[in-house]
Amino acid sequence: MKLTYRDKVILAIFLAALILIAGFVALIKPKRAAIADNKDKLTVVEDEKTQIENRIATIKPLQEDIEEVHKKAEDRGKIFVTKTDIDQTTLLDKFMQEFANKCEVRITELKVDDIAAGALSYYYKPYSEVATSLRESADINGSLLDQVNAEREESDLIAGRAVETVMSTRYGISITGTKENVWKYLDEIYNYDEAVIVSAFGFERSAKNDEENQQGQQPAAAAANQAQNDEKKAQKIDMDTIIDADLVIQLYSIYNMPKPDVE
Repeated sequence: MKLTYRDKVILAIFLAALILIAGFVALIKPKRAAIADNKDKLTVVEDEKTQIENRIATIKPLQEDIEEVHKKAEDRGKIFVTKTDIDQTTLLDKFMQEFANKCEVRITELKVDDIAAGALSYYYKPYSEVATSLRESADINGSLLDQVNAEREESDLIAGRAVETVMSTRYGISITGTKENVWKYLDEIYNYDEAVIVSAFGFERSAKNDEENQQGQQPAAAAANQAQNDEKKAQKIDMDTIIDADLVIQLYSIYNMPKPDVE
């Protein structure tokens, strides 16, 4: 069958349209589907990116808060004695000797306990309700219960506080010196800027006062002077009187918190 020119043109147009349709189906349509799918994935990824950025934005303030807490812990921990000063007793002996030299007292005996963990106890005056019946009789406005609750609130809060555990050790020290210098020695310990306290103290008039007064005296004079000294013992001890004193010094230490890794 011989095709006319018109038939050939129609056939060519039909073939061209068929090729376009086949190409659309085989190439363009999958690409469009892939593009649509990628757009959906892009939306998901962008949402994840937004969430991550929001988390990063919240992490920075959290890092700053952690660093601030660590700084406060360091500042509060400065009051405690450095643990190495407790571990190495020679450093603490030097620490005690410097005070003694400065105050012109002599250390005659020095004992130290082993380091131990213990409760950092505290004391307070608990609330005590006195003469409740009398208060009730005067409670004309009916406000007694509110007053009692307000008065005992601080006591209840203190009583409920947790007792912390710290490391501590004790030094037993015997010293000799004038009463004035011994008092200076106690002031030096009191004014020390770390957790060091005098937990016990006692003193008595030293026999050295009598020995100094009796040097070079005859036996009779020495006996008379001894009688005078015995009488003086019952009197007030002056600031220039030599005394023998015993005290117990308590030292507290903690483990310092390492700097947190916030990165």
